Amino acid sequence: MKALRTLTRVVLISSAVFSSVSVMAVDFPLRADDLNLNHRYSTGEHWSGGTQEKGFDIGAVRHVGSDQWSHLKTDGADNTINSNHIIYGAKIRAMEAGTVVGCWRNSPENKAGSKLQKLLDGYIGLAGNHVWILQDNGVYALYAHAQPGTVPAAICPHNATYLTHPDTGNPWTQDGRVTGGVRVQKGQLLGVVGNSGNSTGPHLHVHMEKDGDPVTIKFDHGQTTPVTNGKASVNGPWSLLNGKALPAGKVLVWAPHSVGYWTVNNIPDERMQAWFNHFADSGVMIDTFPCTDGGQIYNTTWIPASGSWYTHFGMSLTSFNQKSNYYANLGYTRTGWWYCGSVYTGIWRK
Repeated sequence: MKALRTLTRVVLISSAVFSSVSVMAVDFPLRADDLNLNHRYSTGEHWSGGTQEKGFDIGAVRHVGSDQWSHLKTDGADNTINSNHIIYGAKIRAMEAGTVVGCWRNSPENKAGSKLQKLLDGYIGLAGNHVWILQDNGVYALYAHAQPGTVPAAICPHNATYLTHPDTGNPWTQDGRVTGGVRVQKGQLLGVVGNSGNSTGPHLHVHMEKDGDPVTIKFDHGQTTPVTNGKASVNGPWSLLNGKALPAGKVLVWAPHSVGYWTVNNIPDERMQAWFNHFADSGVMIDTFPCTDGGQIYNTTWIPASGSWYTHFGMSLTSFNQKSNYYANLGYTRTGWWYCGSVYTGIWRK
């Protein structure tokens, strides 16, 4: 069992034990650290029927106010230019370990909003630049539409621009099949998001299948919030996946950060719980936790998690002293505390 991690505001509002999830749960194929801190990934169901029924087309968005979000990096940007899309260039990572059984790496890209004639003629595969992986659990996973040249040559032996045999829409192209493919590890880089193949805008397509049937993808980490009538609050509610599939319908996905050293400042009080959940779920723990404006704003640094730890915010002096005594009796050391106005924050570890 992993360490208990709690964040409280005078009274307990979260007490999460992040335990092991089903072996069928996999990593989300994109990381939060490839985006601006205030950007999120976005997705919805793919289509009904066939092996792709449980798949997703994943983009990325930024909050533009009034619960509205935009796929473009700046207001008024030309949406026909691939690089103006937030998702463009995000790193694609293997959701689970396995062996490469199909790929392509040098298909040219479409202009956003249109498709190349070579695609329509069948000489660019529908998946564009892609990787097929046969996972160790016998499930096939497809990662599609990467930028040209970004699928590593070490995992993909196919370097031609166009197919020799036209793509007939089979699960993978005849030319793209790989025999004796290399093994990839969970989290390994597979390319970067682009707009190749049967795609009219930058995005990552992923789906899993086995024995000709679609497979539901469950994710071990990350948070989601629903998009309703095109709107979603930046405040959530954000719900931890913790081994579950993405909710039905359109959702925003707060993908996990990579384990590392991170700084996030100017977090409003009402968003602190979601930020805590995000980083604790990502395998990092809070290291410094100063506050300003009487506890309305928090500045934080995070480090790789180790051992057992607690952190609290919004405490009165009485509550702070009580918790310090309580944790000391349990063998915890207070590694930091901060005071702003009438409230305290504190961190205890062992």
